[in-house]
Amino acid sequence: MPDSSHARPGPIALRLGEWSRYRDIVWYRVLAGLKSEARQNFLGYIWFLLEPMLTTAIAYIIYSLIAPGGGKGRIVMLLLGTLTWQWFESAVTLGSQGIKSKLHIMMHFPLPKVIFPLVGVFISTWKFLCVFVVLLVFCALAGYPPNACYLYLPLVLGAQLMLIIGLALPLAIGVAYFNDLLTVTNSLFRLMMILSGAVFEADKVPAAALTYFYANPMAGLIESYRDIVMRDSPPHFALLAYALAWGVGLGVLGLLWSKRIDGTILKSVNFNA
Repeated sequence: MPDSSHARPGPIALRLGEWSRYRDIVWYRVLAGLKSEARQNFLGYIWFLLEPMLTTAIAYIIYSLIAPGGGKGRIVMLLLGTLTWQWFESAVTLGSQGIKSKLHIMMHFPLPKVIFPLVGVFISTWKFLCVFVVLLVFCALAGYPPNACYLYLPLVLGAQLMLIIGLALPLAIGVAYFNDLLTVTNSLFRLMMILSGAVFEADKVPAAALTYFYANPMAGLIESYRDIVMRDSPPHFALLAYALAWGVGLGVLGLLWSKRIDGTILKSVNFNA
């Protein structure tokens, strides 16, 4: 009878062991990407903090002109919507280009394809965190100081990150095969932004249309940020669970699809597309 103590690890254990190694690769490539971007700017890493400050200042001026009678509350509401949406769109877009732009690396290093979308997502996420810190400081100066419900912010941020990863993984594979998919996705994002409540509050939506409004998972996430920061109230956990379910579902789809095409994608994709 074979000795069970020397049995080979099962598939799940093997995959977990592999991911512990690949985690370090992802972290290294994220740092390398940030360093590369910093070297392209005269101010280097300072720009990561200066950029969100300038973005916030420009948005403040623009929204003051758009809604001069809305006061600081309206401006904070718009900033919370537009900047969190910007994180979603930029991270998904950069992540969806991860496989297509790194096919030359995959020819020489047999790495899991999902690593490269994750690198793009985490680069955008790190930069957004700089934006978010500046945004919270601005909110405090505008009359919305930190409150006890800030403890829920990691839940909302985590749900949005999972949604981003879930979308980026299958999109990255699709874009590798069909580059036009990126153009289609960018067009859909413009529509999704309009319907997400990034530039208006949910109470402006007719009651009969709320079900369709919240079908966009970003709508619930944006309202959750506003609930916490502006209304000193916890987020709607059902909306967070809905966004998280989308992220997990799409993420599983992306992982399964990645596993299926892992050994054939280099032969199937046109490098010059």
